[in-house]
Amino acid sequence: MSKFNEAEILARLPMAKGWERHGDMLVRTWQFPSFRRAMEFVNLVAGLIEKTDHHPEIIVSYRTVRIEMSTHDVGGLTERDFALIAEINEIPTDR
Repeated sequence: MSKFNEAEILARLPMAKGWERHGDMLVRTWQFPSFRRAMEFVNLVAGLIEKTDHHPEIIVSYRTVRIEMSTHDVGGLTERDFALIAEINEIPTDR
C-alpha cells in the first residue's frame, strides 16, 4: 500500500469528520463521562483494529481517549487509515 500524496490526502480529509491532521497522521480526541465508558469505546475500537490488522496509537488518560492514525510502515496516510477512521466514526459515543 502506498502513501498518499498531498492532493490525495486533501481530497479525503472532508470524509474524516472530527479528525485533525497533524503532519503525517490524523488525530481525534474523545471525552467520556467515566473511565469505564472510555474503556468500552477503546475495546470497540480494538475489535476494529484487530479485524483490519491496522494498529494506530491509542492513548487513554482517565476519561479522555486520543487516537493517532497513520500507516507506520510507509510513513504517512493511506487508504487503510481513512477506511479505519470511517469505521471508528460509526461507533456510538453517547451511550
